[in-house]
Amino acid sequence: MKTSLVVTITCPDRPGIVERFTDVVRGFAANWEDSRMARLGGDFAGIVKIGVPADQAESLTEALRALADEQTTVIVKTAHAVDQVPAESSRLCQLRLSGADHEGIVHTISAYLAEQSINVEAMETEVVPAPMSASPVFRMKARIKLPPGLSLAELVDKLTEIGDQQGVDIELKPVVTN
Repeated sequence: MKTSLVVTITCPDRPGIVERFTDVVRGFAANWEDSRMARLGGDFAGIVKIGVPADQAESLTEALRALADEQTTVIVKTAHAVDQVPAESSRLCQLRLSGADHEGIVHTISAYLAEQSINVEAMETEVVPAPMSASPVFRMKARIKLPPGLSLAELVDKLTEIGDQQGVDIELKPVVTN
């Protein structure tokens, strides 16, 4: 039997962070499964899902937590089993947004998605300089899961309306899975 651990790591960015953690994981016959990592404001931030034999989960948790120090934060928790929704009853979509950066964009979009019971499965955001003016441009890319019965056409219409209010362009496309 396997246990899934979700580990969150933050520390000042420097070479060797991932190697330090993978070395510990390897010592417990565990598998580094899913991860997202980034350099944010000079710090390293990472989140990883690790599969480990159930009888090794507690020991691995302790070993990972032992890597924390005054500059490194390590949070380890056991992942909860998720009831799988049949593929035909839920749909994945890719949401892309781009426009002049200002406060409240993510909150406005995420509040509307939550009202519609839409789950944000993954999201990336960034602020980049516009090519000609160097004005800050906010970009967001998200993978969202629509609940059964939600009209894609109505969702597109409402997101277009929100985009107009926020001064951003929003595009929504179904994710094609094989």
